[in-house]
Amino acid sequence: MNKKTIITVLLAVVAMAGHGQEKKYRLEGDLGMPDYSGPVYVIDLLTNDTVTSAQVDKGILQPVEGTISDILICRIVARDESFQRYTLYIDEGTTLLDGVDEDGELYQSGTPISNDLNRFNHAITENAKKQIDATTEAVGDSLIYDMVSRHADDVLGIKILTGMAVVSLPPDKWIELYGKINPRFMGNARLADYMAETKAKMELCSQTWVGKMFVDFAIEHKGKNYRFSDYVGRGQYVLADFWASWCRPCRKQMPEMIAIYEQYHEKGLTVLGVAVRDQEEKTEQTIRNLGIPYPQIINAQDIPSKLYGIDAIPHTILFAPDGTIIARNIYGEELKAKLKEIFPDNK
Repeated sequence: MNKKTIITVLLAVVAMAGHGQEKKYRLEGDLGMPDYSGPVYVIDLLTNDTVTSAQVDKGILQPVEGTISDILICRIVARDESFQRYTLYIDEGTTLLDGVDEDGELYQSGTPISNDLNRFNHAITENAKKQIDATTEAVGDSLIYDMVSRHADDVLGIKILTGMAVVSLPPDKWIELYGKINPRFMGNARLADYMAETKAKMELCSQTWVGKMFVDFAIEHKGKNYRFSDYVGRGQYVLADFWASWCRPCRKQMPEMIAIYEQYHEKGLTVLGVAVRDQEEKTEQTIRNLGIPYPQIINAQDIPSKLYGIDAIPHTILFAPDGTIIARNIYGEELKAKLKEIFPDNK
């Protein structure tokens, strides 16, 4: 789930007035925009209301103070909308801003919520640097689960639940966290509908999670019928890549998929592309342009997405020779480590 999706979800929430006692806050520091001077507005992502306004001098936010009744998640926007900064958490105390990271996210510290978020991000980063195996994956899941649990009563829990947790956690763990979220966040019908839809996808995803048997499907392309079982469950390992020609991240990872095919297909790995939600001719043109050598199921549309609870692409699923699911949404070093484990004699 990308940043825009998360923000859209948060905009749908109606903040519940009077959740807590009034708390004093202060904002100051570097917005990471050294060329900008002028007024800015702090907008509550929950209500789209203006929390406060402030002056910026060469990217430095002049101190501004106020009171809040609840922790807020906000964006900072210039009057002419020449720039915006996501995501600012306002909690009791002084929030110190110190520029932005490579994704344009504000570095912030000084308040209970920002300090806790920084510790969490550091722990996630350090864990990701370790050798990828079942242990490090479990640690990462545990960190996310614990963070949402501890923030189930505030906006940080909602953001992680609708973002990182969707991508990283096993569906049963996500469903558990869903049950922990404070019911006050469901006071808005749009958010309640979104969360119910996501929960339904997670329940579906749990039926095709690691350890489960593959679910077959059939499609028609140019007058011929093709089945997923033409490839899966036929005695070879299968790495299925669900993608579309319009999906930039999908195209970006194609060199990795091609390299895996070239390295492992003679060892017993079938790499299979499954084109979803795409026009057949555009799929075929992209296959030609990128020189994709492995087989493809074209014109699958949303059939596999519904069956496997795939919320976003690209999405990979690794199947055992009998069709049992070994891993889902696996890429990069994690995928390389898994394939090395399966094919230990590969050079």
